[in-house]
Amino acid sequence: MGSSAFVHRAAVLLFTLFLLLPVARAGAQEDCILLQSSLLTPYEEAREGFAHAWQSLAPMRGPKSISIGTLTPVLLAEQPPENLIPLKKRLKGATLVVVIGDPALNFVRDLLKTPVIYLLAPSAGTLPDNFTGIDLRIPPSRQLETIGRLLPEIRAIGALYHPAQSGAWVEEARGDATRTLQGLHFKQISSPSQIPAMLEALAGTVDAYWLLPDAMVTTPEALRALRTFSMNHRVPLVSFSEKYLKDGAAAALTFDTADLGGQAAAMAARILAGTPPSEIAVATPRRQRVIINPAVLHKMHIPFNESMVDAVSTEGALP
Repeated sequence: MGSSAFVHRAAVLLFTLFLLLPVARAGAQEDCILLQSSLLTPYEEAREGFAHAWQSLAPMRGPKSISIGTLTPVLLAEQPPENLIPLKKRLKGATLVVVIGDPALNFVRDLLKTPVIYLLAPSAGTLPDNFTGIDLRIPPSRQLETIGRLLPEIRAIGALYHPAQSGAWVEEARGDATRTLQGLHFKQISSPSQIPAMLEALAGTVDAYWLLPDAMVTTPEALRALRTFSMNHRVPLVSFSEKYLKDGAAAALTFDTADLGGQAAAMAARILAGTPPSEIAVATPRRQRVIINPAVLHKMHIPFNESMVDAVSTEGALP
């Protein structure tokens, strides 16, 4: 058996054992069903964060009294087809459902009465009033403040964007009156062919480049152009996801997946204590995670604030 297959089977076994324990404690009553899409690492981290926070919560009193511990995790990816209808009935009868990932959220979109909390589900969109959760969007103001503290010598930052995808984000960033950076230079594009010329237009005016979650500027071709621009002009790339560190980004500002689980557990406790989901606003991640590639920053001779760093990566070092 290959190592990846062994790891997968071991993870499934551990999840199954974890699944059985809460059912034995809770008996027939399922206060909270946690529906996890698959065993992807971010989902696992969020589940572990939720379970840890759930067990740490003190018993609460309210219109509904709850005893912490009645948590039933279910792994959606491992359910055979014949289990899906019974599973949907269980979800409808639960006091609360927590879903992790888009597949799990899509499975419960037709629940119209059961309170649902979602996390790590970027396709959430508009949902009924019985849904609330955590948006994956970290506001521009928080990101700019973090960039300014992480890279203290950066005074101006630039970005390319497509108005249909990132226009609202750019306007929100421009309207941030509290930002510490002196200059924001955004260049609007309508076609990938404009990227090289627009990047050169930023040369000499920006100290860093801000990679936005915009599909037009995150294609493989666009990333190659960004890496060339970064290398030629010693302009570090600051990304919204750590996966772009391998493409030459110097830093990534993302969210803490384990803390997302803890944040969702706090929301769950409020719902089980009697607060309707409609009165709990969709939240943004309460904690950012800063990951850097120090080799890139050292190569560019760019100082950084080590106290801001949560993790380091060795991927994508410049030649």
